[in-house]
Amino acid sequence: MPGAETETARLAALRDLDLLDTDPEAGFDDLVALARELAGTPIALVSLIDAERQWFKARVGLDVTETPRSMAFCDHAIRGQDVLVTLDAARDSRFADNPLVTGEPFIRFYAGAPIRTPEGHAIGTVCVIDGAPRERFDHAPALAALARQAAALIELRRMARIDAALRADAMRDRERLWTLTHDLILVCDLDGLVMAANPAWQSVFGALEAPGTVVMRSFLVDTSARPRLREIADGAAIPFSTDYYGADGAVRTISWTLRREGGLIYAIGRDDTALRAAQTELMQAQKMESLGQLTGGIAHDFNNLLTVIVGNLDIATRRLRTGDTARVERALAEAGEGANRAATLTQRLLAFARRQRLAPRAVDPVGLLADIRPLVERAASEAIEVEIVSERGVWPVEIDVNQLENAILNLAVNARDAMQAAGGGTTLLISLGNARVDAVEAARYDAAPGDYVRLTVADTGTGMSEEVRSRAFEPFFTTKGVGRGTGLGLSQVHGFVRQSGGFVTIDTRPGEGTGVHLWLPRTLSRPEGGGLFRTPAIEAVARAACVMVVEDNDALRELVVETLRDAGYRVIEAHDGRSALTLFARQAQPPELVVSDIMMPRLDGFALSEELALRSPQTRVLLMSGYAGADASARAGREPLLFKPFTPDALLERVHALLAATA
Repeated sequence: MPGAETETARLAALRDLDLLDTDPEAGFDDLVALARELAGTPIALVSLIDAERQWFKARVGLDVTETPRSMAFCDHAIRGQDVLVTLDAARDSRFADNPLVTGEPFIRFYAGAPIRTPEGHAIGTVCVIDGAPRERFDHAPALAALARQAAALIELRRMARIDAALRADAMRDRERLWTLTHDLILVCDLDGLVMAANPAWQSVFGALEAPGTVVMRSFLVDTSARPRLREIADGAAIPFSTDYYGADGAVRTISWTLRREGGLIYAIGRDDTALRAAQTELMQAQKMESLGQLTGGIAHDFNNLLTVIVGNLDIATRRLRTGDTARVERALAEAGEGANRAATLTQRLLAFARRQRLAPRAVDPVGLLADIRPLVERAASEAIEVEIVSERGVWPVEIDVNQLENAILNLAVNARDAMQAAGGGTTLLISLGNARVDAVEAARYDAAPGDYVRLTVADTGTGMSEEVRSRAFEPFFTTKGVGRGTGLGLSQVHGFVRQSGGFVTIDTRPGEGTGVHLWLPRTLSRPEGGGLFRTPAIEAVARAACVMVVEDNDALRELVVETLRDAGYRVIEAHDGRSALTLFARQAQPPELVVSDIMMPRLDGFALSEELALRSPQTRVLLMSGYAGADASARAGREPLLFKPFTPDALLERVHALLAATA
């Protein structure tokens, strides 16, 4: 008998195989049929030795399914390594008194080959039995081979059972994932018909009554945003995100991963509605924070300007009563200068947002610098020497000269402050030169390669740290302290240059100064003249023309009307678009020109212009707007625009030019 530990392990291995008391299987039945044919015996068995019995997994020539282990020839066979052969059991002392020898089935010949597991445990045999004794048995090796085949069948059966268990576990895991996940899972065809959808999907879009009854595009907020499922390559996976109407009517943002397998799309989606809402809330909070920074930064400058304007207007009013006309003129001039500075600050805001309307023209930058040198020297202070250096043959640029003037003055003021902070001024250098920017360099600054004019403003001040340099163009960022700047200077310069097709770079090192380079695209157009302070002459036009003024702001309307009447025009005034149409219809001859605000109640300037075009095609319309996005409107560009704030002279210039062109 084998040792107790070995027997325990053998029985455990047998039970783990789950073979005992199982249904017949074709593979084992084929083995016993082959064994009987090979040995020429009436009986062949696949016998498994349990603790108290032998049980036949396959049998031929024998009706019983098991016998007691104590009578089993196979119990002896599993204890050896080789095939056990008994040519005549009646003459073998081990079996002569065995009931299976002395009684049914009257065994005389027996041969059994052990079936061993990969671990070496003998769990049973492939055996052949005959009621007649034999003189010899030459097929023991073949019987051993059949035993090995039986062991292979058992191992395959075990692996199949493990695989089935794993598949069952995986199926249960998939079912749990399908049922419990918060992600949306669906299967659809290439037309978007939903073939299967998990509970998370159905909680958003409603119950799926039957496959193929719901199409995903029916939930889309924007039907043009649907993915082209048929264009997805077989086996490819793509991300996709858009908005849908849920079953409750609420808009949901779903981010999908779509994978095509043949004619089906397998999709996993995440409901990002709350995430998008949080992002929107964060963006709003950031906007409010920026607005707070802006308010604090510009309050000081605007309050100073308003004080100058209001104070000088008060002085002018009081001096007017005393007849001191010289002081009145001086006070009004100071108030006007304050108003112009306020308009400049507004332009800085628009430049930061890249919304200001530019008026570019071909300019000789060398002549431009010569014209503004006195302004730069005044801004830099007497303690700083301004040096302007230009290469020979500097190319012309197409630029808004007023904005470029502001940019240079901004940089000059920044340079002055940096040099004063460093302990005193030395030299402020402004230089001009030509440069060619290749594709690699242009890509670094998101610009187009080509020819540029490099305008540099360099100082010998405190310089910038890398942290400050990286934030230099950030709106509202300033190192000058509360109340000493809006933080819009460099962002305005950056916005203006970018809007003009160029880019800005900074060279700086703490303690060694800073150079700001404006890279302005070269133009092939010919400059119209040298400096900044040249305006084309406007020919006189007939003062008998009739002009209608439409403005809902009473004070502004009064200013425009008075300006035009003082210039000799006949003026009709209306307080909104509807009243303008009524007055227009009453005129025996339609006005030659209508000057109208854009943003008005009841009927805006664009709509009024369209109505007037139907009634009197020859009447010109000049639209006024203080809204930075007016020229970006889909209806803009059909009529001339005059942007607020404007001076009376600017108004008259536009009116004269339009009427002269019409005449």
